[in-house]
Amino acid sequence: MSDPVGGAVGLPPPFEPQPAPPHQAPALAPTRPVYDGKLSELYGIYLRHLLLMVLTLGWSRFWGRTRIRRYLWNHMAVLGDRFEYRGRGIELMVGFLIVLAILAVWAGVIWAVWHFGLHDRAVPGVDIVNLIFVSIALIGVPLAYVGQYSGLRYKLSRTRWRGIRCAMEGSSWSYGARATFLNFANAMTARLLTPVVSVNLARPRIVHARVGTQGFDFAGNVGDIYGRYVGFYFLNILAWGVAIGIAAAALGGVIERAGFGQEEIKALGDLGRLRTILLIAGAAFGAYILFGVMILPLRCWWRAYLYRYLVSHTRAGNVLFTTGISTRQMWGYLVLNYLIVLLSFGLGWPWVMHRTLRLIANELWLYGAPDGSAIGQPLDKGPRFGEGLLDMFDVSGI
Repeated sequence: MSDPVGGAVGLPPPFEPQPAPPHQAPALAPTRPVYDGKLSELYGIYLRHLLLMVLTLGWSRFWGRTRIRRYLWNHMAVLGDRFEYRGRGIELMVGFLIVLAILAVWAGVIWAVWHFGLHDRAVPGVDIVNLIFVSIALIGVPLAYVGQYSGLRYKLSRTRWRGIRCAMEGSSWSYGARATFLNFANAMTARLLTPVVSVNLARPRIVHARVGTQGFDFAGNVGDIYGRYVGFYFLNILAWGVAIGIAAAALGGVIERAGFGQEEIKALGDLGRLRTILLIAGAAFGAYILFGVMILPLRCWWRAYLYRYLVSHTRAGNVLFTTGISTRQMWGYLVLNYLIVLLSFGLGWPWVMHRTLRLIANELWLYGAPDGSAIGQPLDKGPRFGEGLLDMFDVSGI
């Protein structure tokens, strides 16, 4: 595989490595992570996990997730040394139970407010159950972002490389507030702030991560990528307009050839409201999927560019990073993953995880090596319990 720096990435390296003085050894050649896991072994762990989930009514999932992580971590190596996962299933379960207890208290508070204050002034059609679920859904949006950050902190705190613990600094609540505000502002501006959201949410996740006492630096700037995003944004609108126009013309032609008039269409609606609704919903979903696949290469172009930018603007001490992932690779990765999960009714998740780590190992390049003598163990040992918020309000996966 060719060296990805320069033309293959499409961006100049933000951190230019300085030439070594004559008395020092020359810089190390670029290296890639190595993933040597086997899909058959991963499926063996996963199927056992599913069987125990059935037998324990789902309560074994914390230990099953831990076993899968141990396998994946232990089969990924960087600079010749494998990662090690030290998390425990009991930590995940306790974290989940704590969040469950907090939500139970929240539901009790909502019940008390309803019973003693709002019961006589309730909105017609809204009862206590609706109010509890709506309130949990509203607080679940910011808590999902808090859970993403705290979940990353837990996983890093249970990860070792060369015997050194990884860690995550910063506040989960500060990150959750920032992510909530930025995503709300992005929604209000029709997603024109996507580069702002991407860079400003990537920055704290990168600069607060630690391998022992070795931190990461991020030199990304929103202005670097905004021009490309604006081009992608309007091309995306144009592509959707063309696709919808083609679909409308095709649908009109089908209706005309079938001889449907207003009376026939009205009679179709009278055959059964539920049947008509399901038919319309199915057609709309099918059209959305078709349009999404048609326009997906354009989205993959932006996503691949964004990943190349974020990776190439990150460094860890003497180690520089870059990736040469292309639009074609991103498109094939996303489409095949979607088909795997859809056609297997969710049983293809091990294959998706396996493909993800293989893609990372094939397309991530490291330049240089860390100064081991300058890296010590982090003072923070991480949270005692893990991922309760992530498990409750987000699809945590692995």
